[in-house]
Amino acid sequence: MVETAWTTLAERQGARAWLARHGVAVDEPTPLLAVRVGARVQATRSYPVHAVLSGVVWMVALLPPVPVLARFLVFTLASAAYPLLQWRRARAADRAAARLVPPGARPPLRVAAAQVGPWYLAGVATTFAGGAVLCAVSAANPVAWAVALVIGGACSAPVFERALRAPVIAEDKASAAVDAALRAYDTRAFVVPFLFTFLPWIDLSTSWPWPPARLVPPLAYFVLVVVFYARAATGFRRLRLPPGRYGTVTP
Repeated sequence: MVETAWTTLAERQGARAWLARHGVAVDEPTPLLAVRVGARVQATRSYPVHAVLSGVVWMVALLPPVPVLARFLVFTLASAAYPLLQWRRARAADRAAARLVPPGARPPLRVAAAQVGPWYLAGVATTFAGGAVLCAVSAANPVAWAVALVIGGACSAPVFERALRAPVIAEDKASAAVDAALRAYDTRAFVVPFLFTFLPWIDLSTSWPWPPARLVPPLAYFVLVVVFYARAATGFRRLRLPPGRYGTVTP
């Protein structure tokens, strides 16, 4: 370690709780983990409120008086922009961590993709590719839908680029394992691709009645994406960190 790190009590407590969820019990996380993990936990503290507000925005987006383009844009920005702003705190934490431990080499793309999770990446790819296909084939409002997909992709790209291409910030095997886990955590905490599966329903809300030919493809798309994300969520919840030094334990 080349210098000490300053962290708040809330960040250290958040890092300790995060480590505990992944099978590691410590009383005081190492400075490197307190910086990186604690900042991320703090950045997501307000997510329950954001979820409620997103639900309100979703209901408003379905109301007939709201202009069609505004329905798509307001919902997409409310869903994607806020997590991206919170991700900036994680980026700042990583810059602080890089002053503690010089970053190492970037992992190969194949390795980083495995750390993020193939099921999750498949779900993200299906979300955007499937949404683009539906938009091109059956959308009543293709321009508004396409703009929303582009905005969603633009908000998601920086987080995924960082998760897949960032150098490893680690001082030992334990912190390297956390580095790998944080790549998966960031793509789940700071982007919300699943919410873009609701764009077809905004499109459907602009016309009534819904003929079966228009209703079945969005339903199939939604179910397929849910399967991918559910499988990815199960795998991440079961993630357990290997033995190592993650902090101090009071005898």
